[in-house]
Amino acid sequence: MTRPAPHVVARIVLAAAALVCGVGMIGPFQGVEEAFVPWDKAAHFLAFYGLTALLFLSFPNRRRVDLAFIAICAGAAVEVLQAMTGRDADIGDIAANAVGAFAVLGPTFIEPLRALSRAPQARPIERRRPGAMAPAGGDPADDEDAAPATSRA
Repeated sequence: MTRPAPHVVARIVLAAAALVCGVGMIGPFQGVEEAFVPWDKAAHFLAFYGLTALLFLSFPNRRRVDLAFIAICAGAAVEVLQAMTGRDADIGDIAANAVGAFAVLGPTFIEPLRALSRAPQARPIERRRPGAMAPAGGDPADDEDAAPATSRA
């Protein structure tokens, strides 16, 4: 039996997590998140951090910034739906959702910087001094000590 691709598993987990979060945020279960996290904004942060991370795993060929933007738009849509269903809509919840989505981006911006610090440092081009030897594999025409090239006319 073959194993499913990691992004397929991530998409299944993402669908389940989005369903649980959606029912918890839009359904009649107002305040249920306080059983897990005592502060509503922290619950929104954690939910959208997790959903955005699952988005990154589910769609590895998509740009991360676009996926974070999709998560933020989904968070704003949840707040609009909350207002339409008679629940409390809060701009602070949208901000907590956005901070959670952007928090996932932090490590993705740091990793390329870490890779740069591990890469061998590029050395500045040294000025050639008269009498200095050309580096191995260098162009002999650049060497000042090389004999002038003769041309046949």
